[in-house]
Amino acid sequence: MAKLAKKLTDTEIKSTKPSDKEINLFDGDGLILRIAPLSKGGKKNWHFRYAVPVTKKRTKMSIGTYPHLTLARARALRDEYLSLLANGIDPQTHNEKKANAIKDATENTLQAVARKWLDEKVKTSGITQDHAKDIWRSLERNILPGLGNIPIKEIRPKLLKQHLDPIEQCGVLETLRRIISRLNEIFRYAATEELIEFNPADNLGQRFSKPKKQNMPALPPSELPRFMASLANASVRLETRMLIEWQLLTWVRPGEAVRARWADIDLENNTWNIPSEFMKMKRPHKIPLSKEALRILETMRSISSWIIKGQIQ
Repeated sequence: MAKLAKKLTDTEIKSTKPSDKEINLFDGDGLILRIAPLSKGGKKNWHFRYAVPVTKKRTKMSIGTYPHLTLARARALRDEYLSLLANGIDPQTHNEKKANAIKDATENTLQAVARKWLDEKVKTSGITQDHAKDIWRSLERNILPGLGNIPIKEIRPKLLKQHLDPIEQCGVLETLRRIISRLNEIFRYAATEELIEFNPADNLGQRFSKPKKQNMPALPPSELPRFMASLANASVRLETRMLIEWQLLTWVRPGEAVRARWADIDLENNTWNIPSEFMKMKRPHKIPLSKEALRILETMRSISSWIIKGQIQ
């Protein structure tokens, strides 16, 4: 009659003290308690020995430290791993997949990856912090409320299409175009980081209506006095009214107007020296300032704390 293998007991584990050599206590079916030598701290660590499916190569895995992992819990883990092996699943591979799934659910959501993408974009492409904030606000309005907490590897083209359909139905096609462009950038970044295997936003733009290009009508010179009168009586902040007038007087683009800095204003020569990084063509630009433009600067100086030549005025 075959002799049954002796099972471990808590009494035996507690009474076995570390020595000069490693001690192995066997519980059967691959479960081992390995007691390290005194020179290495004498810790008691659980290990599970098994044959890898397909290759049948013998290997072992650490599953915890006694007494934090009790004998009963160690046996339960062993039984769980034996069940996986019976179905041809490597326990270590199984645990790695579980850990990656938890990481994807917490660290690699669309929102988390989008944040990393935008931070890198600021560093590498040289966009301003204001532009980056605009991009993030757009994502917060249109993408993150519905998709932000989803692991990025679980997002599929159909899910994106369903989420973006309402934006198309509202008719804001130019906004939709920008959102799809940014999603493509985010997913391409995720692919280079090996977080996803394909870009679900690829070719997404072809499934929506394209915005029609149209020229915005110019204000006829004859309407300018009426426009200025309406602006003077409009219920807008003084800074907003000054900005509109500043743009009209200097003939610059809106993005260039809002970036005006005192450091670039030459009050001695009545000129505005716009740096190349603020210009669309990336070339510095000098603008003579009229009396009306200087009046706006004087007004802004009285309501702001901008820096003029290193001193707060």
